[in-house]
This record gives sequence, C-alpha cells and structure tokens, in this order.
Amino acid sequence: MQKVPRKKARKAASPKMVFLLLLCACLVTGAAVFAVRSLSRPIPVTETAEKVMLLKRKAEEIASVRIAPLDSEAYTLLPGDNGFVMAGFEEAALRESVMDEITLSLGNVPAEAVVLPELNPAQGLTLAAFGMEPPQARVEITYQDGEKRELLLGNAAPNQDTPQRYCMIVGDPALYTLLEADCEAFFHEREYLFSFRQPQLDGSLLDRIDVTGDVVWSAYYTPSGWQMEAPFVYPLSVQRMDALLSRIESMGFEAYLGAETPETQAQYGLDAPEVTVRLTQAATVITGETEDGQQVSIPVPEQEYLLRLGRETGKSGVYLSWAGGVYKASNFLLGFWKTLNPHDLALTNPVNFQVNNLDEVTIEAAGVSQTYEVRMVESVAENNQIAVDEYGQTLYDLAARRAGEAEDMDAEAFAAWYRQLATLSGDGALPDGFVLSGESRGTVTLKNDHLTRVIGFYPFDALHDALAIDGVALFYVSKDWLNEAVAAMP
Repeated sequence: MQKVPRKKARKAASPKMVFLLLLCACLVTGAAVFAVRSLSRPIPVTETAEKVMLLKRKAEEIASVRIAPLDSEAYTLLPGDNGFVMAGFEEAALRESVMDEITLSLGNVPAEAVVLPELNPAQGLTLAAFGMEPPQARVEITYQDGEKRELLLGNAAPNQDTPQRYCMIVGDPALYTLLEADCEAFFHEREYLFSFRQPQLDGSLLDRIDVTGDVVWSAYYTPSGWQMEAPFVYPLSVQRMDALLSRIESMGFEAYLGAETPETQAQYGLDAPEVTVRLTQAATVITGETEDGQQVSIPVPEQEYLLRLGRETGKSGVYLSWAGGVYKASNFLLGFWKTLNPHDLALTNPVNFQVNNLDEVTIEAAGVSQTYEVRMVESVAENNQIAVDEYGQTLYDLAARRAGEAEDMDAEAFAAWYRQLATLSGDGALPDGFVLSGESRGTVTLKNDHLTRVIGFYPFDALHDALAIDGVALFYVSKDWLNEAVAAMP
C-alpha cells in the first residue's frame, strides 16, 4: 500500500506580517463599503451662497421653447399676441392657469444646490444614475437673440424639507438640484395644456341617474329622498346620496383629447365603454340682474348629460367621452363610477319621513291594526291670530288622529311614538342570497302624496327579524323592536 503524502506545514507568519495583512484587508473592505455607500446614499450637496441660475432670462425674451416629457409627446411653444401659443395649434386656446405655471417656470429659475461640480463615471456617477439618460423631461429654449439653453430634468432627489429634482444644463458639467415646484410644469402632457370647459353640475338639480355596463344602477329623486329602481327597488340613504352627489359635482377632467368620432371612440375604448352614465337634470329657472339693475329670470329646460368611461390610461386615469368630446381624467375624480356598489347606498333607517311630509302611518302586528292620519295645521298665537316667524312666514303645528275618529288625539303623544319608530335601523346585513320565507310578523306603512313605503318584519333567527322594505330585505333587526313599537302605540 502506498502512503498518501502529507501536505507540507506552512511557516508561521511573523507578527509584523500579520499586521500588514490585516491592514490591507481593512483597506480593501473599506474601499468596497465606500463604493457601495456612495451609490446608495444621498450625495452630499453644497449650498451656494449665491444661487446658480439655471434659467436666467425673462420669459418675454423667449423665441421658442420645446418641452419633451419622457413618456409623452413633445410640443413647442411660441410667443403669441397674448402669451404663448402651441406650434401646429396656434388657433387653439390654452389653459390660462397652466400657461401661467409654465411661464413662471421659464423665467429666472435658481438651482437649489450644487450636488457635484462634475460627474465621475468611474465612480458610477453618470447621467443614467440620476435619471437623465434619457431625461425625465427635456426643456430646450431658444431666445430672441439666438442664445440657446437646454435643461435636463432627472429623478427626484432625496430631501427631507422640500421636494427637489436632479438637473443639469447641457454644456455645464455640474449636477444640480432644483425645487420640484419650479419644474413640475414641464411634466404636463401636451394635451393638458389645451383649454376646455369642465363639467358644471348641480347635484341638487339632478332628478335621475342611470348607470349601465360593468355597473348597473338606476335611481330617481323624490321629495322623500332618492329611490333606487335597479338592480332592485329600495330607498337610498340621504347621507350617502349626498356624498355621491358631491362627487358628481366635483367631477373634473384632466385633458381634452379632441372631438368624439368613431376613430377616437375605438382608440380610447369608448366604442364599448366599461360604464355609461346618464344624468338627468331637472328644469329650473336662473335669476339674475342686468347691468342696469333689472331683475331677469331665464327658464332652463330639462337636460341630459351622457358620460362614457373607456379604458384605463395606464397612469391611474381613465379615458371618457362627454358632451361630444374625448377627455382624460384621474380615477381619483372619476373612478367612483366603476366601483359603485348599490348595497353601500341603501337606506338603513326606513322611518325617515319628516312629519310635515307624512299623511298616514299604519302599524299591523300582534293582531292589532291601527292607522294614524297626519296633517299640519296653522299655528294660532295667544291673540287668536295666525302665528308667524320673524320673516313673516306662517308657522304650523302637527295634528294627528286615529282613522275613523272625528277628534284629533294628543299630538305630543303621537310625536313621541313616531320618534320611537324613527329609531328603526338595521342591526346588520343579511347574508348574501337570503330569501324571505314564512309569514310576516307585522308591517309599518308610511304614506304621503307621492310615495308609499311598506316595512315588513319576517322570521330570520330566534332573536332577529329580517327587515324588508317594499319586499326587499337587506338587513336584520331585533325582534324586540316591533314588540316595543306595538306596546307603545298611543
């Protein structure tokens, strides 16, 4: 058997050699750490005692400016009779507020800080490292005397106090930062600049709302509140409808993309819209005063508005058509139509008729059936005159009587009982797919001159009734509620 040769023992290193090896290792490690940190940490910036002017001439001296955001079409602005116009669209009106913002940003714009006097590619400090190859936006300015200046805008720069962005001037080796507020106007898409009329809707004048497509929902206004008629018949919450109407009033568009044509419909997904909204506004009268102080009234007939929502823009927005035009809008302002949930708008407290909007209340339960007739009568003052308020308006009192009786009952007793009925509210939502079964334990019926609401109580479990409004049950309520309402009848 042949022996396996052993490795030769290494000579032990001297203490001096050990120290030198450790020192070299530390230097190598430190260099590596510095290289990594120099790319991952915010680069120290130098605050300048005197600000460096990135754009240092007045906007009035500009002969042309080309603005090119990274992900949208570039456009050129030229001086016109009243501010800038867009090349190729000289007759198109531009949004005054947006143009004021751009004009301000084209004037004297200082650098916030000097980050580096010069980029060093050997350290990984390149244009691409700061989001400028390609730039997030490029601004090319030609002045009337022939001078040209080109501003490159890069990524957001780390700053705890004010939002800033890296930037450079072509021909200047230094890297700067400038305030986001001084350059955000250069990131608007071309279409954002065109002037258009925003929708101006008054929620208090809306009579009907119809939604079709991915969302199906219809509702109409009554003096007793909004009523849903699709996907099922049900009264709607006053507070939640007020919130929806506020969102409708706040609808705003981001940019006008052109007239609605078969071509633009196909381009933006409007030929098969995800959601179509039809808004019906009631006829009204606009009153005002002429220059010579004469009062005038102008009748405005009923109007319909049609809104179609197409495909998503890919930037948290949606394409839409409105009044013959195609627009783009943010989902923050328009996306609520796609997430509309009929159950979220349902009324949970069905006894919500005001007594001055009530003709009859009928309760049938536990073998008892009683109808109360309700009306408002003129209030009489101590001097036997009709009582009026400080504005001269007639005051009214509540009057109630049991059906079939000739005399009015105690109005306070009826009002107290009706306030008890008004506490009715669903304790929770019934499970999906719940179907009413069994005989009703009782009903409460409200009537006025334009609406009849039947509130039914059906078996649900040992402690609760299913609460049905006009035959549709969404919520359950304690069985004690109906029992207590019957026991408290005046």
